[in-house]
Amino acid sequence: MREAFDAWKRAVTRGASTRAIAERLDTNGPRVKRHLEEADPPVADTVIELARAYGANPVEGLIAAGLITRGDVDHAATKGVLAEVPMLQLLEEAVERERRAVKRRTPEDRVADSEERRNRRFRRKIADGML
Repeated sequence: MREAFDAWKRAVTRGASTRAIAERLDTNGPRVKRHLEEADPPVADTVIELARAYGANPVEGLIAAGLITRGDVDHAATKGVLAEVPMLQLLEEAVERERRAVKRRTPEDRVADSEERRNRRFRRKIADGML
């Protein structure tokens, strides 16, 4: 993971020295060295600060540093977007997906489904008779 972050940092800063990065971040070299070079994983706040100072995407820096995963980002983005979608639209999409899934079923799947339904009906009749 360290190699991925170092490569990201080199690309973003175009290979700038620790001193040059410190000047760009308006801080001192030892802080940059501690937070971005010695800390494993790098310090998140400083990764974000570095990305913003160089016009890069902070999320990419956090991923390269191993502080978050692409899955974390995707989950957060999807959750936020879904919260804004009207319930009726979500339900319509769910129904449409189910229709497509039913159409994709093979004849063997349909036979198995119908046998399962028959078995359920049979068990229900037996259970009703026992009551």
